[in-house]
Amino acid sequence: MFKPTSVISVSPQLIILTLALLSTGLYSCNKTTEEVKEVEIERVIDGDAEPGLVHTVYFWLNEDVDEASAKDFEEGVWSLEGIPSVKRMFFGPPAATPSRGVVDNSFDYALIVWFDDVAGHDIYQEHPIHLKFVEEQEAKFGRVQVYDNVLME
Repeated sequence: MFKPTSVISVSPQLIILTLALLSTGLYSCNKTTEEVKEVEIERVIDGDAEPGLVHTVYFWLNEDVDEASAKDFEEGVWSLEGIPSVKRMFFGPPAATPSRGVVDNSFDYALIVWFDDVAGHDIYQEHPIHLKFVEEQEAKFGRVQVYDNVLME
């Protein structure tokens, strides 16, 4: 079975998000826990954090999926960006992080879709692009796990 080893495409938003997370991590290394909490609280109050709904989908591809089929699957996933209610979207294979008891990186791909609200999610679920993706791609994955959560203000 084809196993992805790197992210095929990186959006500018993902680069900015990664740099922001890295700078927060580096900045917080020199701060006490209370100072870091104050920074996080300030970010929420200042409006840097936006509420919404996050739809996280984990895919385990079937063993018989070859590289060409995996590429077709990836293109199908990226087509979901065309749904108007999708605010942000991230997609890729698991990170090569050290093994820990709480980490499950057995999946082949993760998809994270950010919506303004539950209504945006509901539009996505019934949109023809999403329905076409499911119809054309569901035979490629043996397992899918979905987690939906709201983002708090």
